[in-house]
Amino acid sequence: MAGIVAVCGSITADVIGYGARLPRPGESVLGRRLLLAPGGKGANQAVAAARLGATVRLFGARGDDAYGQLCAAALAKDGVDLSAVVVHPDTATGVALICVDDAGDNQILALPGANARVLAPLPCGASVWLCQGEVPTEAVIGTLAAARADGALAICNPSPLHAIDPAVVARFDLAIVNELEHEALAGHLPARVVLTRGARGVRLLPEGTEIPAIPARVVDTTGAGDAFAGALAAELAAGRALDDALRFATVVAGISVEREGCQPSYPRRQEVEQRAR
Repeated sequence: MAGIVAVCGSITADVIGYGARLPRPGESVLGRRLLLAPGGKGANQAVAAARLGATVRLFGARGDDAYGQLCAAALAKDGVDLSAVVVHPDTATGVALICVDDAGDNQILALPGANARVLAPLPCGASVWLCQGEVPTEAVIGTLAAARADGALAICNPSPLHAIDPAVVARFDLAIVNELEHEALAGHLPARVVLTRGARGVRLLPEGTEIPAIPARVVDTTGAGDAFAGALAAELAAGRALDDALRFATVVAGISVEREGCQPSYPRRQEVEQRAR
């Protein structure tokens, strides 16, 4: 039987503008279209795992506003357990302002809102715990403590860069980092590291195992890293070997970049298995 994936992380409404190119500092660029969608690294990873069949519990916070209700409804629709999500009537739900160009590249300004009030989670019998850097340090350290109490695998995705104390990152069992994060956190990473390299796939360290990305027609790379992290957590909770889980997660991320948005782009298991074949 698959174990529980517990995610401690952010819940955010994504306001996404699509245009031919990204604006330079001080410049205005006319765009083509606006998309409002549920997001936040924690919520994204929870949804990615849930759509693959994992039992997922999310620890986080939101406001009692339209954005918070939008995010909560989307999470509930995907079967994510929200019993540990705190609603703060006096605080706005987090918002991410995102620009995406024709190459699928993006710029993101994240406004934390209620995410700044996320507290340390409690043990819940999970087999995998996952956190990111869009919540306070207390919550990140609490995720590690909860994982230890549950006897679970503790995974850290230290993004945005510099949001988590490097000394804390090093205490996790596994870190998922991109190349910039890998360089900046050198000497402060766990023994096992998954290095994501975009279209060049992923590398497992220290073994050096390389797994290529699947061919994909890139539309929007926003949230692809979250799709990968959530899928990896789901597969590890299901008892799959790390190499196999990485291959599966790479397919999930590849599918996600072919669609707009974060959570709207995440596939379900049947589609991933078909694409993997």
